[in-house]
Amino acid sequence: MRRGKRMAAAAVLACALILTGCGKEKTPEMDTVSIQTDGSIRQTIIGQFEKHYYDVDELSSMAKEKAGRYSDGAEEIVCESVENQDGKIVIQMVYQSGEDYTRFNNREFFCGTVAEACAQGYSFGGMVGKDGDSIAEDEITSAGDNQVVIVQTKPGEELDVNVYRKILYVSGDITRSGKTDAVIAGSEETKISYIIF
Repeated sequence: MRRGKRMAAAAVLACALILTGCGKEKTPEMDTVSIQTDGSIRQTIIGQFEKHYYDVDELSSMAKEKAGRYSDGAEEIVCESVENQDGKIVIQMVYQSGEDYTRFNNREFFCGTVAEACAQGYSFGGMVGKDGDSIAEDEITSAGDNQVVIVQTKPGEELDVNVYRKILYVSGDITRSGKTDAVIAGSEETKISYIIF
């Protein structure tokens, strides 16, 4: 019986530890774009929150109204939430395609296969592998079924990009932060960055 009580106590303690770890998700440090397996794109936008100037409910209404206008009622672009997290405004957006992302954010964005990107006129010079070694363009284009994300960032903008498979190659301005994550560093100019996975 004593052994049974010890096991029950251990189970209760384990549950308590698990529940303690199930707190609120940490606010991301920078804007994030996540490519989903169905081709949709999830975007997290981080901004500073000035209570005397902004009202979260008002911002939420404005964001959802703008998304609705761009979607024309078809829900191609959806504002899922606008929240104040630790003094930061966190906006969650979902786009059904790269074209929707481009239209809403007024910046270049492509997500598809390498072969499709080549057909649209993109080239793949300046790509590097996992160890930072230069990768020949013909090596990249010969594997046309690999997926690629091509994204434009504005001056000073940092962007964390998350994909659903292992990253193979990136353009030279990108730092890998995990097997499926990479960070585009801010620069003084508008630039186009590539992630192949």
